[in-house]
Amino acid sequence: MTIKLLLPYSTYSLVAERAKAEGIDPAYYCSILLTECLGNDIRKTPSKPPIELRAPFPGDSRVIEVVRKLPDTIEQIFAVCRSVWQNKLEFRDAVHKVAKQFEVEETTIRDKCTRRISLPHLQVDTDKFLQMLNQPVALRDYLCHRFPKFSSDITKRFEPIMPQNLSTN
Repeated sequence: MTIKLLLPYSTYSLVAERAKAEGIDPAYYCSILLTECLGNDIRKTPSKPPIELRAPFPGDSRVIEVVRKLPDTIEQIFAVCRSVWQNKLEFRDAVHKVAKQFEVEETTIRDKCTRRISLPHLQVDTDKFLQMLNQPVALRDYLCHRFPKFSSDITKRFEPIMPQNLSTN
């Protein structure tokens, strides 16, 4: 289904800028944005800052550590991976656990593992995601490619949880 959406130029500029940063088509970005907004209860979803600050303990002379907040898509996929790789859960059980953890529907988590990480030339379905889940390096590298702005953060977050026996596939 196609819907024509009329946007003021200033709004379209923001959409185009953010879509470019994500490496996707502006129309596809609008579709993702609308789906996410309509799929979440705005009253229940707290707004999260793009950067989290962690101050050292009082009296500690170290520099304040600044950690970039990863997009929800990456955070939720990370949680699914951790549940599968470390807790040895089946994918469907991991989806259920992560949905409860993030206080969203299971369909939201499944969407993050498929459509939300798809590229215009490469659609990710559940079977494709499960293949990547069994090849941690391939999944990590794909996410780095899909979210280039966060690639170093993705690598840092995924490295400690990747199973050793699968990480070289």
